[in-house]
Amino acid sequence: MNSSLKDKFKGAVIGSIVTLAFTSSVTFAAGTQIEVYFKNIKFMIDGVEKQPKEGKGFIYDGTTYVPLRFAGESLGKSVEWDGENETIWIGKKEGDFKYLDQIEYATSDKSGNYNKFYFSKLENGKFKIAGTEYSHGLAASINPFMDYNQNVTIDYNLNGQFSVLKGFTGIDDSTKDVKLPIQFKIIGDGKEIYSATLNGGDIPKPVEISVKNVARLQIQFKYEDKNYNMKDQLAVFADAKLIQ
Repeated sequence: MNSSLKDKFKGAVIGSIVTLAFTSSVTFAAGTQIEVYFKNIKFMIDGVEKQPKEGKGFIYDGTTYVPLRFAGESLGKSVEWDGENETIWIGKKEGDFKYLDQIEYATSDKSGNYNKFYFSKLENGKFKIAGTEYSHGLAASINPFMDYNQNVTIDYNLNGQFSVLKGFTGIDDSTKDVKLPIQFKIIGDGKEIYSATLNGGDIPKPVEISVKNVARLQIQFKYEDKNYNMKDQLAVFADAKLIQ
């Protein structure tokens, strides 16, 4: 056997051995069996090599998977499993909360036939602000065709049951090129407790305000330009949640 054939044969044998060494069958609860490739993956965290204490990385279907607890804690984030709610918390764990889109609203005022509210998602998919997608939230579609002084509101009865309201505000990417700034306000028991101007293309604005002892909460979207326009603008209060 010449040297060229020897090298090819040697490579084929080594390749077979490596594949056998890295391949392992994993069975999911549903009974589906898949093949994954366990490898001695090197993990560099901010230039420092670290290895997980439990488990190790593997490759499946071209994607590399690593232990979540190891990844989170290596980045200085705690990782906790909430079995009751089937939720993984990475970093700060909040108290019990409800998404705003999961709470029945009390009343709404859309100030005309051209305006509309969306809960959880749009007709064509998830809310998206500056490229970031959100699975929860509230959006108002505002069209000042008939009246430039649009004031679209939605009210919730909190009855003092929550302490903090959190989320992100912005203009949905689907209407980011519509040059209509929207005034976003939060009113608690008749008093303004938050205000921001939303423009298309801006990064999401974080919201974290106290709603302790607030009985009636109002979310307000207002178009205040003095020009008529036939194009809709989608203002979003994304990932909005009420924390007890």
